[in-house]
Amino acid sequence: MDNEVSAADFKHAEGAVRTSEAEEQVRIDLAAMFRLTHMFGWDDVIWNHITARVPGSDHNFLMHRFGLLYEEVTASNLIKVDEHGNVLEGPADVNTAGFVIHSAIHLHHPNNKFVFHAHPPQAIAATSFKDGIPYLIQDSSMLYGKVGYHDWEGLSVDLDERFRIAENLGDNKCLVMRNHGFLTVGETAGEAFMNMYYLIRMCDVAMSAQGAGLPLDPADPSLWELSVEQYKAFSPGMYEWPALLRRCDRADPSYRN
Repeated sequence: MDNEVSAADFKHAEGAVRTSEAEEQVRIDLAAMFRLTHMFGWDDVIWNHITARVPGSDHNFLMHRFGLLYEEVTASNLIKVDEHGNVLEGPADVNTAGFVIHSAIHLHHPNNKFVFHAHPPQAIAATSFKDGIPYLIQDSSMLYGKVGYHDWEGLSVDLDERFRIAENLGDNKCLVMRNHGFLTVGETAGEAFMNMYYLIRMCDVAMSAQGAGLPLDPADPSLWELSVEQYKAFSPGMYEWPALLRRCDRADPSYRN
C-alpha cells in the first residue's frame, strides 16, 4: 500500500479499552468483509461503509479510515469511534454519512453487531422501484418478510435521520434505502455479509426479470412462508463464512494484520 499508516497513528486514546482477544477477532472479521466486498465487486472506490460493535461496549464501533480502498483495509488500521463520532483510536478520518447511518443501528439495535452499507452497481437500480422489490425466486425467500424501506432524504449527514433509519429497519435484517443503496445487519459478520449477498441477488434477479417484459409468477404467499421456515436450518453465514474466510486467506491474508 502506497499510503502506509504508521503504528504511531494508532496510539490508544486516553480511557480507551485496549484491544482484547474478542475485539481482535471482530477486527479480523470486519477487515475480511471489506476484502470480500471488493472481491465481489460491491465496493465503490473509497465510499460506503461496514462497521462492527466493539465487544464489551454499548456504543463504540469500528469502521474503516475514510479514504482507504476496501482492499487496503486491515484489522489494525480500522478506527474506533464512540456514539458522538469522536475517534477513540486511529486517525480522525471519519465518513460523516457512515457515522450517521451506522450509529443509527448500533445505538438502537444492539443485537445487530455488524452493519453493512453498499451501493452495488448491478442491483442499485432496484432501489427506485416505486412498489418495492418483488420476491421472485427461491433464494429471495431467505429474506422474505425481513426487508424494510427507508425513503431518501439526500446525503445522510443529518443526525436526526438516525431515528428514521432505526425505525424503518425495525426487526428486519435488510433495509432498502430508496434511491440510494442497501443496508444489512447481523449478529455476526457472516450473517450481515450473506444478507447483503441475498439482497443483491434478489434485486439483480428482479431487474433482469422485469426487464424481460414477460409476465411474472410471484408464487403463492404460503410457499414463501414455508421456504422461510425451511431456510432456518441454513442461517445466513453459518456455513458460508468459514468458506469465505478461506477465500480471503488464499487471495491475500494481509487483511488479518
